[in-house]
Amino acid sequence: MERAASISDVMRMRMAGDVAGLCRATWSENHDAAVYATAMLGSAAPTPEVVRTLRLCLAREDEPGPGLHWHALASLGRLRVERAVPLLLKALAESDHNRRQLDEVACEALLAIGGPEVVRGLVDLCERLPSGRGYWTVRVLDALAALRAPEAVTPLLAALWGYLPDLAVRTVRTLGAIGDPRAASALLVLAHSPASDTHLRRAAVQALYALPAAAWPPPHRHPAAERLLHAPQRDPDPETARLATALLARTEEGQAHLWDVLRGAVDAAGPACPPPHAVAAVCAHIAAEPGLFAVPDSDADSASDEHHALLAHHLREAAAPAVRRAAARALAASAGPGAAGALLAALDDAPIGDTVADLVAALPGQVLPELVDLFTHPGGSVARRRGAARVLGLAGRTDAAPVLLSALADDTTPVGVRASAADALGALRHAAAAPLLAALATHEEQPGTLRAHAVRALGSIGVPDTLPAVLACARSPHEAVRRRAVVALGAFPVPEAARALGEFVTSDAEPDLARAAVRALREIGAPALPVLVRLAVGADGLPEDVGHRLVEALADRPEAAATAALLGLATAPPGRRDGDTYATSGEHRLSRSTPAREAASLALAERGSARDLTPLTALLGPHSWFGAHEPAVQALLRIGTEEAYEHVLAFCYGTKHFYTWHIGALDTIAAARGVRLGSCDLGGN
Repeated sequence: MERAASISDVMRMRMAGDVAGLCRATWSENHDAAVYATAMLGSAAPTPEVVRTLRLCLAREDEPGPGLHWHALASLGRLRVERAVPLLLKALAESDHNRRQLDEVACEALLAIGGPEVVRGLVDLCERLPSGRGYWTVRVLDALAALRAPEAVTPLLAALWGYLPDLAVRTVRTLGAIGDPRAASALLVLAHSPASDTHLRRAAVQALYALPAAAWPPPHRHPAAERLLHAPQRDPDPETARLATALLARTEEGQAHLWDVLRGAVDAAGPACPPPHAVAAVCAHIAAEPGLFAVPDSDADSASDEHHALLAHHLREAAAPAVRRAAARALAASAGPGAAGALLAALDDAPIGDTVADLVAALPGQVLPELVDLFTHPGGSVARRRGAARVLGLAGRTDAAPVLLSALADDTTPVGVRASAADALGALRHAAAAPLLAALATHEEQPGTLRAHAVRALGSIGVPDTLPAVLACARSPHEAVRRRAVVALGAFPVPEAARALGEFVTSDAEPDLARAAVRALREIGAPALPVLVRLAVGADGLPEDVGHRLVEALADRPEAAATAALLGLATAPPGRRDGDTYATSGEHRLSRSTPAREAASLALAERGSARDLTPLTALLGPHSWFGAHEPAVQALLRIGTEEAYEHVLAFCYGTKHFYTWHIGALDTIAAARGVRLGSCDLGGN
């Protein structure tokens, strides 16, 4: 009987639609050919002959490894052979004991088939979960989660107690994925119990959060669900507290408790006081959904006033900046323009000043006219004046430009205020400020902080005449000025700026500065292309991830020169990395860039247009990076021409290591050519 002698023979059978030949090839003396013939049968019509062949493959005991069995299971799943479900369940159950590593593929096949029989079979395995092997247990639980089978809830709850206290998290996550309210009581107890560890409490609250909102609150006789969430809302884990807060916010009783949390943070002390992150979580949820916390009854006005006063108190008095920041957001969201007074007063709070300024600028209606007075008032604190300047810039108050310019030019004004004035003028894109900003940025005797803010403003305004000043700042010995100048150069789309940025992208460059330079080159666009192409030659020697960022900048460019540079990187032989992968003490960097050839290969594969055929086929060469083969093949398949298909077939026929994605590629080409793997006549086999 003629059987396939090689993988190439098997592939030719597949491309000829020879399903009978593939069935015979599963008995080939060449083990690899037999394995991949079995895999290719997953693309055939699920005829009795094909199914019988795959079942025979599963029954063979003379296999040197799991390959034939693995692909037989996968093919049965791809064919969605319902009558194979008992076999798949048997393979899954046995894999817990004989370590044939078939649990994953058996689960995937069962999920592909689906249906009541699969659900019943997996549910029957639940009683073995507490004593099962680790990976096997994970596969079964993940399969039940994917199927979202309500039949699994009761046996999973029974298995849960066998897992407690150490291994219950995965079961709890599965219950959450199923989303059946019947699990809610057990989840509430786990979330509330101090005996649960941090991970289990968090998993229980996450599972509760995943339950349908329409089924909330779940039935729980005593105490009520809201009461059981009081403890998780104060949990030491911030994520648990955040989710418990969101659950409490779903009901009026829960919302009332959240207001009590804010009151308790005012009145209580010591252990009785809610932790700051729990208070911040309440404020954050009020800010995210202020409509939930609106008071509907006749006392709405007085209740709202009390709530706003409570938030304003936390904005003023809370010890933790995170709480004050969250309270500011909540107050702005719930009180709207009525929050203006409290927020303006909070501009004095330096740690949260930027957040408060952003909130004031976003308030609906006319921006407060007293902002200019707040900025110019000589007795005002630096923090308040800085905040006022930020608001003026963000709100587009061009009428404030003269007072901002005046403060910027006045050497007696505090440096922080002058710096904020520069930022505001930049945000306003006030071109008339460019000469003064350029003079300050290049004045060596001015404070470095002010110079850095001035050069950043020049980048925001982008007046071409100020490029020499920004270039001069890019060569400044002052680190902050130099960094801001590199970023600002991205606003000047001219070759001179691009060439200057290229000087900061070297093998011994400081990583942060090199990253900023590459980002600025990316913003410059086409004028930066020659510099990017030149830098690509040494991309592998750049520090940390700078080489990858350089590849991303080249990938943005559609020009042929960019494609050629990417191809040069992708097909270059791997460089020697020896002991230079990690930096030694005093080198001011952590490591070299990971191979840019890999990033370039993937970037080329993303192009995938007909004009990119030659670069893509080059990625399939004998010395190319193996990780680029699959994305390059997928890109050629997307091109979809006969020439592209022939390149893919030539690559597949010549490969020494065959993977399932090769089968997918052959299937795509066969479908495009109208080749089907139909019924077969096995003759005497």
